[in-house]
Amino acid sequence: MVSFTDESGHELEKRKAAECSATDKNRAVLDRVFVNMPWTYLHRYIDLILERRINIEIGFGADELDNAPISEIAAALARIREGGCRITAHGPFWDLCPGSIDPRIREVSRSRIVRFFEILEHVRPEQVVCHTGFDPRHHRSHRAAFIDNSVSVWAGIIESAERLGAPVVLENVWEDDPALHVEMLERIASPWFGFCLDTGHQHAFSKTKLDNWLEATAHHLKEIHLHDNDGSFDYHLPFGQGSIDFDYLFGFLKTKDLKPVLTIEPHREEHLYQSLDALSNMDSFGWLL
Repeated sequence: MVSFTDESGHELEKRKAAECSATDKNRAVLDRVFVNMPWTYLHRYIDLILERRINIEIGFGADELDNAPISEIAAALARIREGGCRITAHGPFWDLCPGSIDPRIREVSRSRIVRFFEILEHVRPEQVVCHTGFDPRHHRSHRAAFIDNSVSVWAGIIESAERLGAPVVLENVWEDDPALHVEMLERIASPWFGFCLDTGHQHAFSKTKLDNWLEATAHHLKEIHLHDNDGSFDYHLPFGQGSIDFDYLFGFLKTKDLKPVLTIEPHREEHLYQSLDALSNMDSFGWLL
């Protein structure tokens, strides 16, 4: 190993230039992407967010809907925005099912989402991510009713999204294929309603290949959640530590000239830096910068 003091002037210059270039590349990636950030962790990472000028996708759960003062949420996110960071939002999803055959479950789900949008009036995000709540293990036998029920809930939510000026995008989780999303998006044909492809969920849970998801949803694609896994579980790994073909993904976007919102979803801080490094060195990603 060569120590810094052993380097010639020329080699030292080359090394410093390479380090500067890597820093510039990571800065360019950070400017392009968002990073998921649950509200419950924001206080822990707010200084890092401001120091690195990280765009965030702020996530809200049941506790925040019930207990977090809106003034506190608004003040924290105003500080982040004033620091030069952009903001998208992710809605509550645990146990919610807007397409349920039980009308009371639908009403609870709708009321949670409505409350979420009341908070968003003070956040003013660029885009909003929600889930369908569909699980083929439970809902396959009444799929048509699930879609009808879902449309009845989402139609009113999309009106709120238009007033807010922030499109709602529905993310895939357990769905086997893109057909349910496409049907719902076509039933509510609105520029304020779109699709969020979660690469990790598609790879771990879907029986349908990535190319089929992309071809079916390209017209509706407004956001992509980026994380890796080996196909066996939703591990949220950095790029390259799983088997998702990100070169194909970014190549497809280039072919279709699509530039959706891109959100990295690391579950550990070091995974964020590893993902930034991987994206900065991925030739297929470069055109998106």
